[in-house]
Amino acid sequence: PIPNPRQPHAFRLAAHTLFLDMPVAEMASQAGFDTIVQVFPWRALNPRPDYFDWIAADLMVRVAQAQQLDLVVRVDMPPFWATRADPSGLPFELEAYLDFVGAMAARYRDYIIGYMIWNEPNLAEEWGGWVAAPAQYVDVLCRAHAVIRQADPGALVIAAGLAPTNEFSPRAVDDREFLRQMMAAGAGTCFDVLATHDYGYGLPPDDPHDAHIGLNLARLVDLHKIMTEAHATQPMWITEVGYTVQPGLHPNVSLSDQADYLAGAFERVRREWPWISMFTVWYLSYTGDAEMQGFSIIETDRTPRPAFEVMPRLR
Repeated sequence: PIPNPRQPHAFRLAAHTLFLDMPVAEMASQAGFDTIVQVFPWRALNPRPDYFDWIAADLMVRVAQAQQLDLVVRVDMPPFWATRADPSGLPFELEAYLDFVGAMAARYRDYIIGYMIWNEPNLAEEWGGWVAAPAQYVDVLCRAHAVIRQADPGALVIAAGLAPTNEFSPRAVDDREFLRQMMAAGAGTCFDVLATHDYGYGLPPDDPHDAHIGLNLARLVDLHKIMTEAHATQPMWITEVGYTVQPGLHPNVSLSDQADYLAGAFERVRREWPWISMFTVWYLSYTGDAEMQGFSIIETDRTPRPAFEVMPRLR
């Protein structure tokens, strides 16, 4: 298909999907979303050295085009053959990752608007069993930035969303300190957008910035302050925001509160934080495990939840 021109949205309303098939894309369009955030797992698309399987990715790109949805992809989840187990280094083979990112950016030039380089490197679970050293993540980001710029100069390079946490432990490092060290290590010249994960943890979206030890929607203010102190002017995107109706790791809310809180979160972002230029609902899917499905704004039979119904009114 002929690529859609990249839409110059001043503010994007996005949905994070688990797999962008046509039913999901049609519902995204119906809800008024203009952008999709989707994981393109390295392990699935590059299952062995020097071999790429683009079938699923091609399908999702075509579906996005058909529904005139801009597509942002997250690139992580290393294949077994490229993993490493040395906590003093990276948990994956960097050159193999760069080859994969470069091949993807070349194949989907003008089709994908941005590439998110990894996910939550401040969590051991997401990095390979240990928390990333911020400077090592910055090296990955900067190397990937150079590869993408060469393959698709118009694509955005997006610094990974960090997990909101107050921990300093072998399993997690506070996202604010991680970002502070990233900026000190020179990250500012290697990304166009900073991704953020902004969960309400069952609290109303107007919960004050200094309440609940900072684990609420307003945590973004701390991240913006760190960016400002580093003289960074890049926009910030919320690439995950959600409220679950399923008991689990996050406090759960009712279906009606899920709708009201997402709408309130959107309104607060637009009213108070002009440095945010995308709001991404986590998530829009009728598949996934029970914990993931708790965050979805549709049921497993694709019946809209109340949160789905409020989305068109946010535009």
